[in-house]
Amino acid sequence: MIHLFFINEVSLNKNLDVCINNIRSICENNSLEYEIITTKSISDLKSKVQKNNEYVDSVYYAVGGDGTFQSLVNAVDLGNAVLQYLPYGSGNNAYRTFYNRKFDLERDILCNDTFKADLGKANSEFFVTMFGLALDSSIGKNLSKFKRFPISGKAKYYASILYSVFFDCKPVNVKMTVDGITEEKISSFISITNGPTTGGQTPISPRSSAFDGKLNALVADKISSMQVLKLFSKVKTGKHLSDPCISQYLFERMILESLEPLMYEIDGEIHYAKRIEIEACKNAVTLKGRNYEHRY
Repeated sequence: MIHLFFINEVSLNKNLDVCINNIRSICENNSLEYEIITTKSISDLKSKVQKNNEYVDSVYYAVGGDGTFQSLVNAVDLGNAVLQYLPYGSGNNAYRTFYNRKFDLERDILCNDTFKADLGKANSEFFVTMFGLALDSSIGKNLSKFKRFPISGKAKYYASILYSVFFDCKPVNVKMTVDGITEEKISSFISITNGPTTGGQTPISPRSSAFDGKLNALVADKISSMQVLKLFSKVKTGKHLSDPCISQYLFERMILESLEPLMYEIDGEIHYAKRIEIEACKNAVTLKGRNYEHRY
């Protein structure tokens, strides 16, 4: 078996050399066949995955943030690939979603167990943790404004929330069809999750799971900026779920339609479409490692 490490240079930044040396040391000390591949962009990662498709017995490692893992998921043949996520980004929600334990580089590389997990899909692209519309997509878009600030990933996420709430909060008018039932909605935000947390490891949907074959959606009514902030202040305690402006859906398939292009984000990547088909993909990915919450 060959271990293929796809390392996002941008995510690791100053930690790049240390990370590479640690991976090399673990692999060589344990006689593992390996290759380290650095990437600079999504297109670069996809190109380098294709060049390494000749390896039949291999594990693909995403070394970076959630966006790196999501890009790798969409680059490989999920029917034949085994993946592992080594979190070195600013968010790393996917690691909590799938593994639910503290990250340990050596333990995760040496563990040979595998398990199946769900993914979400928006139009033709898989997402690993979340889909966001309206305010949620604005937060994802505006996060780039704070990337270079010398603050934690969680602080950057909250800074983007404040900026988006006051300067970029536009409700959307959509026709929403959930498992065959259609309704019209004007919403300040729509959050669809494949796990309990979103950006900054915020527990937006604590009962959401990547192991039940369904996605969770929180759909807010059209509310003011101050109401949005009040709602976010309830998230830590879970009281936002009982707020009258929030509707919850547990579903397998949802369609969102609008006369105007909708800006949406999946795991931090921005997309546009007038019609968005979202579906839960049960057991879509095989992951290397152990998940203690759901399997042990």
